[in-house]
Amino acid sequence: MKKNIAEKMQALLCALLLTLFAPFLLSGAGAAEPLRYFALDVGQGDCSLFLLPNGQNIVVDAGTGESAEAVADFLRDCGVKKIDLLVATHPHEDHIGGILTLLNEFPVGKIWDSGYNHGSRLQANYYKAVKEKKIPFGRPKRGFSENFGEVAVKVLAPARLLKKTHSDANNNGIILTVTYGKISFLMMADAEREERNSIPPLPQANILKAAHHGSSNGTDRKLLRQVDPDMVILSYAVGNSYGHPHREVVRLLAKSRALRFDTAEGTVKLKTDGKSIVYEKKRVVK
Repeated sequence: MKKNIAEKMQALLCALLLTLFAPFLLSGAGAAEPLRYFALDVGQGDCSLFLLPNGQNIVVDAGTGESAEAVADFLRDCGVKKIDLLVATHPHEDHIGGILTLLNEFPVGKIWDSGYNHGSRLQANYYKAVKEKKIPFGRPKRGFSENFGEVAVKVLAPARLLKKTHSDANNNGIILTVTYGKISFLMMADAEREERNSIPPLPQANILKAAHHGSSNGTDRKLLRQVDPDMVILSYAVGNSYGHPHREVVRLLAKSRALRFDTAEGTVKLKTDGKSIVYEKKRVVK
């Protein structure tokens, strides 16, 4: 009899504990898988990696030829065995210089390309490799979008071919938004005023990957007012010959509410559950 009473008391205690702690257990079990983002330190160039909650990944630009092996090693260290989507925003060497290395060292699910023909040997060799490897290849325009699990990727530009601009290659590049839950990234590539003016207004975004390495023709007061970012990422090398980031942009960001992250200080690392953002960085520039 005493044993039965003890067993009943134990069962009641377990039921009580489950009732008390069920909300905490459920909230832990239902926690969203994170999206991880890296703006790689590739010197005076550009390369970003998204590790998506569903296990897929997106690589936006491939850095310079000089940084190519370091980029490939970084991807491997992050567990990347196959690149699901590789985006070549435009054909300048500081953005696609490492693309042949990535094509040779990783299987690639598909490529999005700006479609702007720069006429360089590098671009020709890249296109040749894509053809030989039979990689699915597209030139998405404004309005195209695709979902990768719970992550939505939308193309804002190019909207139409722009000619006789300060840099046609920059102004016909791919501009993307990557959105997970309530958190969005705006990836501006090297877009200058002419391309920005072809797609007004720009959407609000939590994270702005600033255009053209912090150049004054890539970021101005109007853009910051439209996007209203919480964080701004600048990709450049210390002591570069272009003077990036330009003083005008530095002053604007200092007056804004946004946190500033520079790849010149090391690879920028962010993580989000779709509701909030956690960052890991040696130094936040303000």
